[in-house]
Amino acid sequence: MTDDHTRRRDGARITLQTLTVADPEICTETSLYARLQGPVFPSLSSGRMDMAPGGEIDLLTYFNALNLGNWMRHCALDGLEAVLFGEGRVWLQAVLHAPQGYDDRTLHQEIVTLAPDGLRIDLSAATQMVEAAGGSGVLGLRLRAVGDAHLDAGRFETRAPTARTGAPRLAIAITTFRREADVTRTMRRISAFLDDPSRSGTMGERSRIFVVDNGRSVPDPGLPRAEVIPNPNLGGAGGFARGLAAAVDGGFSHCLFMDDDASFQMESLVRTDAFLTLARDPAAALSGAMISSARKWAMWENGSVFHRCCRPEHVGTDLRHPQEVLEMEYAAAREKAPGFYAGWWYFAFPVAAVRRWPFPFFVRGDDISFSLANRFRTATMNGVVSFQEDFSSKESPSTLYLDMRNHLHHHLAHEGMEIGWRGTAKIPLRFMARSLVRFHYESAEAQLMAWEDVMRGPDFFAAHADMSERRADLGALTVRERFAPLAPGEAPPEWSPPGAKGWRLRALVATLNGHLLPFFCTFARPASVPIQDRGLVHPVWGHDELTYLAASREAGYTVRMDRRRFFGLLRRAASLTLRWRREYTALRAVHREAYPKMADRAFWQPRFDAAKPAAPESQAAAAPRAAAATGR
Repeated sequence: MTDDHTRRRDGARITLQTLTVADPEICTETSLYARLQGPVFPSLSSGRMDMAPGGEIDLLTYFNALNLGNWMRHCALDGLEAVLFGEGRVWLQAVLHAPQGYDDRTLHQEIVTLAPDGLRIDLSAATQMVEAAGGSGVLGLRLRAVGDAHLDAGRFETRAPTARTGAPRLAIAITTFRREADVTRTMRRISAFLDDPSRSGTMGERSRIFVVDNGRSVPDPGLPRAEVIPNPNLGGAGGFARGLAAAVDGGFSHCLFMDDDASFQMESLVRTDAFLTLARDPAAALSGAMISSARKWAMWENGSVFHRCCRPEHVGTDLRHPQEVLEMEYAAAREKAPGFYAGWWYFAFPVAAVRRWPFPFFVRGDDISFSLANRFRTATMNGVVSFQEDFSSKESPSTLYLDMRNHLHHHLAHEGMEIGWRGTAKIPLRFMARSLVRFHYESAEAQLMAWEDVMRGPDFFAAHADMSERRADLGALTVRERFAPLAPGEAPPEWSPPGAKGWRLRALVATLNGHLLPFFCTFARPASVPIQDRGLVHPVWGHDELTYLAASREAGYTVRMDRRRFFGLLRRAASLTLRWRREYTALRAVHREAYPKMADRAFWQPRFDAAKPAAPESQAAAAPRAAAATGR
């Protein structure tokens, strides 16, 4: 909502979150914002919701529930009020929902009259109820119209603490590479929000946008709160390190890393600002969730845990169903598991708590390493989320090379990740097995290359911070596993679940999808796999040829069983396993020794400085140099 009711922050009260409605540019899954029954007529342009008698608005949703247990775990709250703006008489109910083993509690239930200047409802009793419910509790509001009514806006507020160290100064760091339209659109959206005090309060006075342009192609948008910083192409790691440097040099207390195509509602910034203002722990940080733009009703990742592999939290949670949202939010209020990390599509953290800077992975794994190395106390918050393309559509030999490198490196460099040579050797072997059963031999080649490169030691990462040589190698390697236009009727029939099962499935798993099974090709059949299932293994069983389809189904690529290549890759993997066993102890020592030096500003600064243009020379000084260059 965009009027002056939607954001309030003064010396007495702080807005925790505001009523959020669907945005046609980002997400129109209305049940993620409000569940409507009867005669309710929402406006996407203004956010107003008109109700005829009997119309009902239920705000126990992913975007508009208040996870009070989560707020209380991390922040110092002094009381709680809901403020509703509108007109007309409505039956209002406020319920604190508690996890299994505790009772839900009704805090407020009566007929009230909405007012244009705000109806206040004291909900402070909910804080004691949360404590009695083991620290968990999610607050939801429900309104039912008694007569004609409309709801214009709303928010939850708490009193500002009397002793404050000051509101956070936020550097918003965005890294981009030749995505001029996306990053310019993102800059303009954020700038428009910060420029409007009715929406952002005083946040605009305390924030600045730094766009680190790794492609040196983004034009200056002429926005007073935004700065474009040209940078060499050092990947996401180098770009965000440059953004962190800008935050440090500018004296900002907090930094927010985000993607250049960050598709999120500005309410995420409202909640982030309140969280950082009220956080009790000086190391408190906030991790934004991610929802796939292909399935905007399902959670893709609400934070993630790394141990041997990346395990997204609450993947697949149906955000249209209140009980699934509640279970996810109860979990959000609990202590994070060891190895929890925040994705850099949206991650806000205190600058003073940074012990280690980004490690030069180029991309993939830099965010994992940053969380593992720095002792942030990271939270997730409902409604703080970015909608974007999920990782399955981005998978390639290049990304799998980068994934393999960082998975091995984390276990070598971080003491808390120690799992021994056997445990770490299983990581590349499992990665490769997944590629081989899917006939992705180029991906398996890339993964072997990554394993070899990690064994070259940390100097390899330093020497290849821009990945230019390896990117060329991987580009030359990728022949089959790249999308290309398909002729009409070229794709075989799509696989259909359940596919192979029982003894047949066990035989296929044991023989790596028929690679070790004589005459497999005599009964195997081709199939096609849609993009949303591209990362899965179960569609491949029993097929000797697979066509992977793009979202449009007009492009794809085909891979086929190749036993000769399969056995060649197995031999190389066996040889590397033996070498890994011999060299593991020494490798672990050198990676651990080098990590603090490479995850440091002193490592990055010369690389930033090397890209700065030389100071302009005077005409008199430049003339002899030009003459020498031309031989005159």
